[in-house]
Amino acid sequence: MYQRVLFFIFLLSCSNDPRLVEEFITERELPLEETKEAVLVHTENGDIKVEVFANSIKRFKNQDKEVLLEGIIVKFYNDSLAVQSILKADYASIDEKNKIMKATNNVLLKNSDKKQLESEELIWDENKNKIYTDMDVKITTGNEVVFGEGFKSNLDFTAYTILKINGTVNF
Repeated sequence: MYQRVLFFIFLLSCSNDPRLVEEFITERELPLEETKEAVLVHTENGDIKVEVFANSIKRFKNQDKEVLLEGIIVKFYNDSLAVQSILKADYASIDEKNKIMKATNNVLLKNSDKKQLESEELIWDENKNKIYTDMDVKITTGNEVVFGEGFKSNLDFTAYTILKINGTVNF
């Protein structure tokens, strides 16, 4: 009998306030799905063009940023299936509708010619097959370091433009 009374008291003490539940759900922006240690592969005519490695991928609904990635490495391949450039960043967001990826925080882009770009943001427009930023950049080549603001390039980082050069250091 004592157990039944305790059980009844326990049931009465539990409650779900609908306002608290709604507040919890609306305050937190929960993803529709989340994947850990993921690899995304983009192919054209059966050939690998891009591989994206991410520590975490989160997909959201009804937002500008449909996919959020954490700790990413993006490998861009040429027609011979050789890696032409590698992009690393702490975070990225993908707008799947417009096919644009925005990499942010500790962005590093290296190509097979040992050129290296450092920035806090880099945008890859898949439709235009270009990478660009309006932020500050630092480009290191075999014989110089160039500091500037704004950058546009092809995916293999062989033909690029710095919009506003702030300084150059020659080795």
